[in-house]
Amino acid sequence: MINENILRQKLASACHVLAKEGHSDGVLGHLSARISSDRFLMKPRGLGLEEVSPEDMVILDLECQKISGRHKPHNEVPIHSEIYRARSDVQCVVHTHPFYSIAFAASGEKLKPLSHDGCFFWPGVSYFTAITDLIITKEQGRLLAECLGESRAVFMRAHGIVVVGGSIEEATFGAICLEKAAQFQLMVMNGKQYFYTPEEEAPIKQKRIFSKNLIMEQWKYYLRKWGEKIIED
Repeated sequence: MINENILRQKLASACHVLAKEGHSDGVLGHLSARISSDRFLMKPRGLGLEEVSPEDMVILDLECQKISGRHKPHNEVPIHSEIYRARSDVQCVVHTHPFYSIAFAASGEKLKPLSHDGCFFWPGVSYFTAITDLIITKEQGRLLAECLGESRAVFMRAHGIVVVGGSIEEATFGAICLEKAAQFQLMVMNGKQYFYTPEEEAPIKQKRIFSKNLIMEQWKYYLRKWGEKIIED
């Protein structure tokens, strides 16, 4: 059974870590974590990622209705509700506006496994191009969920990113990896040829490196790095 208090603390820590790892954008950007098949916790509007506390989180259902919480939810609740509806494996959704990922998405280039970080997303990250505006309707959220498919992330062109995971730890780590991978590729593109992990090796490398244990170790590292309390389930 999910412990809601622990989930709230982890979600707040994930927000803080991502803010300090380049994902802060004023009061914009939001994370959520699934509580049950049709309920999820979500960071509220009006607060920055670095400001939010466990008590600030709101609970919503898949119809985007607020169940409880003292704050208003973000307008883009359909990003979360429709991904949870489409993907029973997803336990956490990250939507942020990180600098390098947005710049990289403007290029239209395919993300390649230049580094370990890029291998995490093999065989790639798709582009959501239906709109660049906010995702505020159920239909827009459904289109985004379809674009995500079974992958770990999607670039929202001229907007931001969405990264999902089977846990808060995995989705947070994935969002950090995506921003690093985008930055690496931007540094070497410039019309030049560059080396990256061969296609036949990338899935092997992904499986060897990114075990659940490694993701948890990285999660705890980022918590220590930024002075967050380590919460054990």
